[in-house]
Amino acid sequence: MIVTDDQLLIDMELLFNSIREANGDWEKVEQDMQAYLGAVQSMVSEE
Repeated sequence: MIVTDDQLLIDMELLFNSIREANGDWEKVEQDMQAYLGAVQSMVSEE
């Protein structure tokens, strides 16, 4: 996984494993990834 200023670049296998773990709820996975990006962005902006 690579995090830039405004995007997450993740391996397809990681993405599809996350969707499988969420029982196919890709919208939940999308929200989780957006939350993760937001958390990383806030950590970077605090420095």
